Amino acid sequence: MKKFSIMVGLIVVLLTCQTALAHFNSNFIDRFQRFDPTEPSNSGHTVINECGGGFDGSDYPSQRRAMAMLETFQSGDMTKINIILINGRPNTLYTVWLRIKGNDQDGNSFGGSPLSNGGATPMAASSDLDQLVADWTGVGSQNPTNGFWTDNFGRGVLTKRLDFPLIGGVYPFNKISNSTLANIRTNKNNNALATPTTIVDPRNDGVSGPFLLRIVSHCQDDLSHGLSPANRETWFDFP
Repeated sequence: MKKFSIMVGLIVVLLTCQTALAHFNSNFIDRFQRFDPTEPSNSGHTVINECGGGFDGSDYPSQRRAMAMLETFQSGDMTKINIILINGRPNTLYTVWLRIKGNDQDGNSFGGSPLSNGGATPMAASSDLDQLVADWTGVGSQNPTNGFWTDNFGRGVLTKRLDFPLIGGVYPFNKISNSTLANIRTNKNNNALATPTTIVDPRNDGVSGPFLLRIVSHCQDDLSHGLSPANRETWFDFP
């Protein structure tokens, strides 16, 4: 509890003083942008309809709006990430997603998951792929490696150590095991490939994409579904 209080205090200081470091620094602290709670996710669901309110400070007079912060430490082929959420929906599962599909300066689409064909993949190390695929081909999970649960006050924390650079990096799908790749080809996508894929950062010149990282909730079923975000509600984007 003391550790959590210190982290929440750090958020308040950062939000008040606006001391976030430059975006393109690979080691930085910054805030996520709140997604409009009335706007649908790609599954067609909204926070305001599925989660019991907008959590934007307008549901009742004393409500504090939901906020999320991102802290990264990047060195070589490793990135450590801390994500802290406050004033979210209590006792709710959230997952975090990494964008790997975008458009170039001529409007041509590139990238996408070679395993699921999706535009994003779970923000997780490649060593977590076996479990993520098992969740995808199975019944889902209440404790996903790219997710966290909020407490009774809507507070949650996710800390991950990634085996690739987040900024300017490539997701190492090539590290997936042969048995897991075979599982995907048999049960989900017979064209699945184990090929590295560039991470899309919309801050880069000549590249467009809706986000680098996205936080979504699973208010409808309290489950994540591995490599697919499935039915979800979008809360935050970075940048």
